[in-house]
Amino acid sequence: MGKKATIISLAIFKEILAAAFSLAAAWVLFFDFLKVRPSWSLWPSWPSFCLFAAFLFLLASLAIAFQSRQKIRLIHLRDDLRQMLIDNGDDSTALPKKSQPADQQLRALFDMAQARFEADHQEQLKEAASKEEMMTNISHDLRTPLTAIIGYLGLVVAPNQVLQEKDQQKYLETAYHKANQMKMLVEDLFEFAKLQSSQISLNINDFSLGDLFDQVLANYAVEAEKKGIRLTTQLAPELIVMAGDSEKLARVLINLVENALKYGQGASFIKLTAQEKSSDQIEIRVVNDGPAIPSASLNQLFNRFYRVESSRNTKTGGTGLGLSIVKGVIDKHHGQVRAESTDELTAFILTLPKEQEKEESSHA
Repeated sequence: MGKKATIISLAIFKEILAAAFSLAAAWVLFFDFLKVRPSWSLWPSWPSFCLFAAFLFLLASLAIAFQSRQKIRLIHLRDDLRQMLIDNGDDSTALPKKSQPADQQLRALFDMAQARFEADHQEQLKEAASKEEMMTNISHDLRTPLTAIIGYLGLVVAPNQVLQEKDQQKYLETAYHKANQMKMLVEDLFEFAKLQSSQISLNINDFSLGDLFDQVLANYAVEAEKKGIRLTTQLAPELIVMAGDSEKLARVLINLVENALKYGQGASFIKLTAQEKSSDQIEIRVVNDGPAIPSASLNQLFNRFYRVESSRNTKTGGTGLGLSIVKGVIDKHHGQVRAESTDELTAFILTLPKEQEKEESSHA
């Protein structure tokens, strides 16, 4: 099975052969079997001869057309399967060569398509299980602080119980802290839902990356000091002005800094760096010297619902959506995000265009 042009050329050649065969068959029938000796100008059986030859030619033509049409359909099926596999990420060099026989090509492509379907199906099952686990985690994470809030506020407002002022203040502070935990969970869910439904839009503006770093780190100065972690920045050049949605990029940096504070136990510093890699590309790094991330987890960190921890850690908690939100916002900015981790350093690396297309500049 070759190209369509080859098939059409062969079909035309077969049509010529069919015409010759039809004439020959009619000639044999009329002149050999019927023993008719025609007079070329007066023979009365010429109409019957022509009709019979035309009938034979029509039958042969229909058979040739049907066969050619089937071959062309198989070519389309082969090409569609090949393109589908390429669109789904298969390496084109791994596909069967077009020079191979048709049946081998189709068999190999169908096997690859079936393998792709099975892989996608398993991924969907895994995602469904992750969603179920996430909903369980969310229910736990919302119920726990809510129960604590109700309990502590119940102690404060109980009419038959008199609390000392220091106890009352402690209960209120604890309730306030738990309420903030719930707020962060709800915000993560809301942001993730918008990213998944493509309802999020970018408010493009020019901003100083150094100022954005300082604003983000100012939120964590007290917490970092308590943990003995130094917060630093480094930019090359010192002034980098880029275009983007500064609020959403701030959310990205906040998620990464919080991730480093939460999981980088024993770290001595968290550093935000930025560098102009070219005239139109900015590379941002969030670096810390905490424990290394397992190499098996590096490629899955930004998957939806993925958690490095095999079991939930009640101290860290969370939905596991922070890095998914990071990837969603960076994708919206036409950038890339990846992670590198060794025993010495862990870095989350963002590569972003220095300018953004104007058609994306719209208010959320």
